Amino acid sequence: MADTPFTIALKEIADLTEDQLAEAKALETEHGMSVGRQLLKKKVITELQLLETLAKIYRYPFWADLPLDQIKTDFAEKVPIQFLKKHIMVPLVRKETPESENANPSDAYIIALNDPASFQAVDDLGGMLGLSGVHTVLSTRESILSAINLCYDMRRDSAEQLVQNMEEDSGAILNAIEDTADLLDDTSDAPIIKLVNHILTQSIKSRASDIHIEPFQTGFKVRNRVDGILYDLLTPPKWIQPALISRIKVMAKMNIAEKRLPQD
Repeated sequence: MADTPFTIALKEIADLTEDQLAEAKALETEHGMSVGRQLLKKKVITELQLLETLAKIYRYPFWADLPLDQIKTDFAEKVPIQFLKKHIMVPLVRKETPESENANPSDAYIIALNDPASFQAVDDLGGMLGLSGVHTVLSTRESILSAINLCYDMRRDSAEQLVQNMEEDSGAILNAIEDTADLLDDTSDAPIIKLVNHILTQSIKSRASDIHIEPFQTGFKVRNRVDGILYDLLTPPKWIQPALISRIKVMAKMNIAEKRLPQD
């Protein structure tokens, strides 16, 4: 089998022997995994060598480290974390985004990906973000997954901030809930309503099948189930539990005055 531009470049960068390359080509035919991935799996080459070769062939910039200090988390409201982890890609929203009226929204994003052949996934991500075009760079699997986790952890911190704000004015919040005849008719920005909306929104975006509110003696946890696995979403203080459950019961048209197990 003749050498391709990719194998020629890979031999130069990784200093491969003909025997190593021939074995990888044979396995490519047998298992359907690319030559580069075969060599990476066998630890004949490093991920950096593979990505440097792919960047050269596809003419993509290669960023071994992503500028995490320059990232905003706007995209986390629109893109499920499972999608990004499945395709090993992350949109980086730069702080210094263009703000002129004629600015293209695509200029605000750089999509870092681990596989430059993920054309369909990049198009799908662009659609979720409403982009007419995308700027792409290659980066390592570890760097991309770290950026994904950081961005979604930062979004999760917004829920923690809501809880902190509620702690600072707990009496007023509980009194407001008790004074409201019908919480469904309450269009205010009460923190407890914001918190419940945040929990529901984050769970929907994560494509969770259900949400668990798990009470303990001195606290409680909010968790959601994604692909059969329960993930911690929030750990509010114990005093918030009655207000949170009351809000959910009213939204579900349950009797807020009725106290019985296992409903509560």
